[in-house]
Amino acid sequence: MRQGQVAQSVEQGTENPRVGGSIPSLATLILFFVFGCQSDNCERLCAETSTALRECVSQWPATWDDLDATGRVNFQNTCTTTWSQTQSSLEARELEDALEQCEETSLLLTQMDADGSLCDQLRAIYIE
Repeated sequence: MRQGQVAQSVEQGTENPRVGGSIPSLATLILFFVFGCQSDNCERLCAETSTALRECVSQWPATWDDLDATGRVNFQNTCTTTWSQTQSSLEARELEDALEQCEETSLLLTQMDADGSLCDQLRAIYIE
């Protein structure tokens, strides 16, 4: 048993067996670690773009160096760092607008992936 589950078992057994306990379940903790790391639309967009680029770079006569990165993770980290720096200088309304734009761009990536134009669009943005 994990420590949280042990603590919860002790709490339920000794304090109040009808109370669910204050420690989140293992499933809750897993969901937090999987989804809790990327806290906003722009960070998610960085992750989605880097994943898409990983697929596209293998089809292009280009390399990660052409994208000023050493690989997918480096590209994502650079994107996220740049976003964090930009985010800190935005006023509340500008931040809200930026997050909406990132969400819209994420939806566009999904649409371009569905119609097969994603790599062509990313190549136009990053390479050409």
